[in-house]
Amino acid sequence: MLMTRPRRVLILAVLAVLVAPVIAMPFVPFKTVSLEENRRLAPAPALPTTAGEWRKLPRVLDAWLADHFGFRDPLMQAAAKLQRKLGGEGAAATAVTGRSGQMFLVDGLLRSTGQELDPARAADYAAFVCEAKARLPGVTVVASLAPSPAEIEPDLAPDWAGPPKSPTEYDLILKDLARCGVTTVDLRPSLRAARADGQVYRQLDSHWSLRGSLVAYNQIVGVMAQPGWRIDPKALSWGVVPLDNGDLPRLAGQPQAGERVEIHDATALPPGVARAPIPGLASRSAPAFLIDTGKPGPTVLIVGDSFTADPMPPYFAAHVGKLAWVHEDRCAFDWRVMAAVKPDYVVFLPAAREAVCGGARPAHFK
Repeated sequence: MLMTRPRRVLILAVLAVLVAPVIAMPFVPFKTVSLEENRRLAPAPALPTTAGEWRKLPRVLDAWLADHFGFRDPLMQAAAKLQRKLGGEGAAATAVTGRSGQMFLVDGLLRSTGQELDPARAADYAAFVCEAKARLPGVTVVASLAPSPAEIEPDLAPDWAGPPKSPTEYDLILKDLARCGVTTVDLRPSLRAARADGQVYRQLDSHWSLRGSLVAYNQIVGVMAQPGWRIDPKALSWGVVPLDNGDLPRLAGQPQAGERVEIHDATALPPGVARAPIPGLASRSAPAFLIDTGKPGPTVLIVGDSFTADPMPPYFAAHVGKLAWVHEDRCAFDWRVMAAVKPDYVVFLPAAREAVCGGARPAHFK
């Protein structure tokens, strides 16, 4: 029986769908890791040299083709979406477990190990801080980044996130900020060194520990030329408590779990001192607040996120007249906070993974 025209068209269409991913392979970006699956992709097969390697070659080739065919990412995303509609999980967890039970957010993980590098993204964030400094005459501007845990503890990161490479976007941002004269501080060396003294990041939470935040604070006030504000870790009372409030097990789709967390006694504001909202400001993530200590002293404004909202105010409150905090909202916070607070110091300190503007600038910036 002769094949009809509609059938010939259908066969050609099916062949085109089957062949297109193979033809597209040389033209799609090469990847070694799949964030949709939180795993390392199959490496390219080497030329076999032994009989055993020749026997394994079909399986190796199959794994390579399955992991690197064209249009794989959108097809994986479509499959995940379909799975969710059918009641399944349909996507990789947003947190993963590395070595020794240490957990990590997937977001920013490859950036922190240098496996993913976007110079344009880094340059855009640095340009934003430089522009902000130019609009703050007479104000001391200090900038840094709260490193992601894998940048401090690469030995605990999952295998597929490494090995660590240099430079990272952290490096590029600091380099670009130095060009426009912003005072910067690299928190990574001190945090790495502090691992010898105790816990610098929570095991089951996406934030640094109290020790980690204190190390960062001491580095920040050092470059602010305020060495008298430094807090000696050895002068604090330290202890260890069990906590089950970490956010990473939930993000990994696991039951809530407990961890032992190192704490100290410098976590409260002075008696009679409290946070107060700053009226009239728009906010997408968290409301800005002001702490008036009632003492003479400079005003410090932190442009940050959850890494700084809770641990930093008690450290600064012992030494300043006022301490204000605003969520950086990926560079889109309300610039009117500057007029409301009238800071003497502005500290830009977001988490490294949040140092992303995407071309955005603060509301009322111009």
